[in-house]
Amino acid sequence: MRIIFIVMIASVLSILAFKYADQSLGGGDILASPTELSVQN
Repeated sequence: MRIIFIVMIASVLSILAFKYADQSLGGGDILASPTELSVQN
């Protein structure tokens, strides 16, 4: 049980580290707007 908890925390920290390295933490939209989707199609 403790190992699973440590693995979950390590995975969250690694995801945050990658986002910080990409400078994309809160910098962009998660979902595309409907106009952007219609332009792509």
